[in-house]
Amino acid sequence: MTTEPPPSKSRRDSILDEATRLFAERGYEGASMADLADSVGLRKASLFHHFPSKDLLYAAVLERLLMQFGELIALSTSKEGTYAERLEHLTDAILATVSEDPYTARLVIREMMDWGPFAQQRFNEIARPVLEAANAFFEAGKRDGAFVDQDTKHLLLTLIGMHFLPFSLHHVVKEFTGDDAFSPEWVRTRREVLHAEIRALVLVR
Repeated sequence: MTTEPPPSKSRRDSILDEATRLFAERGYEGASMADLADSVGLRKASLFHHFPSKDLLYAAVLERLLMQFGELIALSTSKEGTYAERLEHLTDAILATVSEDPYTARLVIREMMDWGPFAQQRFNEIARPVLEAANAFFEAGKRDGAFVDQDTKHLLLTLIGMHFLPFSLHHVVKEFTGDDAFSPEWVRTRREVLHAEIRALVLVR
């Protein structure tokens, strides 16, 4: 029996991009494979060839997002420069990622809040190493006297909220401030605010 070749990276990414939007907007239960197939211009059977089940597709979407953040943390914290410079680079990298796609922050926060099957089954394998890598950076900065002596896990949870929540709650941002959280102007202002707030929160003065 002849089978279709594996999807190209561009095809796979287009499926994952659209699936990210649907899962973020509708949740796991509300997003259907039929709607996704229509959105990406595939027959449902072809979509199932690429991703044999909705569970596997959902896992692939979340794994891609979490691995992306893991790569950003590894790249930023291993760069040359002071702890302060690396911290700002990390802030900029995460801000750029969550502000480029209106569904990234929303889906990650939604899954962790709902503690769905992916979070329950893959947290230790996928999410925990990302968090531990970030925590190790803050612990190292604290040991070297660059960062304030504080509980780094609580600090990290605070920083996650600072980076992710405005973009996962972008409708609140719009209603409260009158601004689009994904506009270049608002992102630029948010970057300046984050730099100032994080310096005050983290750096030894």
